[in-house]
Amino acid sequence: MFEHIMVSLDGTPLAEQALSPAVSLARASGAHLHLATVLAPAHAGLSELSLELSADREEDYLEQVAARVRDAGVSTVSTAQLKGESVVDALEAHRAEVKAGLTVMCTHGRGAVQRAWLGSVADRLVRASEAPLLLVRAAPIDEATGSEIRTDVSFKRVLVALDGSHLSRQSLGPATKLAGKEDAVYVLARVMESPVGVGAGLIPGSEGTDARLQKARALAEAKLSLEVQSFAPDGYNVESVAEFASSAAEGILELAKSRDADVIVIATHGRKGVSRMMLGSVADKVVRGADRPVLVVRPNVPSA
Repeated sequence: MFEHIMVSLDGTPLAEQALSPAVSLARASGAHLHLATVLAPAHAGLSELSLELSADREEDYLEQVAARVRDAGVSTVSTAQLKGESVVDALEAHRAEVKAGLTVMCTHGRGAVQRAWLGSVADRLVRASEAPLLLVRAAPIDEATGSEIRTDVSFKRVLVALDGSHLSRQSLGPATKLAGKEDAVYVLARVMESPVGVGAGLIPGSEGTDARLQKARALAEAKLSLEVQSFAPDGYNVESVAEFASSAAEGILELAKSRDADVIVIATHGRKGVSRMMLGSVADKVVRGADRPVLVVRPNVPSA
């Protein structure tokens, strides 16, 4: 389990929706929760007095949130007002400083939320963070409950998207830290884009096409079987599925719905120039299209 978890906030109830999964995880593992905001830079067009007032408000806000988190059952909570020209750099530097193994924050998904924290910052942090990032899609705020902190969020059905590479396999470790072993079900999924199409040289429904698809599926299932067996000695409950889809990202999202997954786990390339299908654009599309939390893992890429 994660020993230190950082939550990125911006002072809005929408961003606070990241608190429920973070608090639930911290309660389950006894993790230290680090709450962080980033102050506006000096050149943001605010006067010195306005900047001071903004800092005071941020401090009061963080203390209020920390009190709510403690009331929700997390005893070890710290707060930080971060400064820097770049919000993403400030967050990542603080995460490294407190040794947080997981960052939790909200993102807009398909929504039209205009807050920078719920869009571009999440996008850039996915590429910059050295640690796993749990992205929670912000939902409309219920006026009755506001940003109430729930303590019953669990990740018991975990869909892990793999592409057959050793890089995507690195998402398995963080996935088990997120969900643990007890009562958790891990679905290892290999979604392949169907080669049937213009320029593919294949005819849908033909004997040759069907044979090639069956062979590709068999190879994917064989690799997944090895992954499942690697879990067996530790007693994890693991399933596997290999499917074709017109789009890998859409296939993953559909599988998440059909398997009723609580979270999707996927690797991304971060800053590295990895060209593997599952480690770039597919991860981005899954993050933007998911209607449930997504754990994004940046794999360690060997240097050339």
